[in-house]
Amino acid sequence: MSEKESITTLLTLLDSRQTRLAAACKEIADWVDSHDGHPTAMKIRDRLQDIEKDQPLIQNALTSLRPLDRPLPRFR
Repeated sequence: MSEKESITTLLTLLDSRQTRLAAACKEIADWVDSHDGHPTAMKIRDRLQDIEKDQPLIQNALTSLRPLDRPLPRFR
């Protein structure tokens, strides 16, 4: 595996974990909110918004690292 492939794989795994952790935090915020912990739930949601702001940058970085599909050769 090349260095670029290793970095791409690592970043893909980190992105996947970030997505799953954000989903878990949303569930926690909903549970806290349902148990009259609205201020705490709002703090959790604020931090999640910070995380979600980075998502497009992460996706763009991953896209730039992934190899492009090469076009098929043309026959004359």
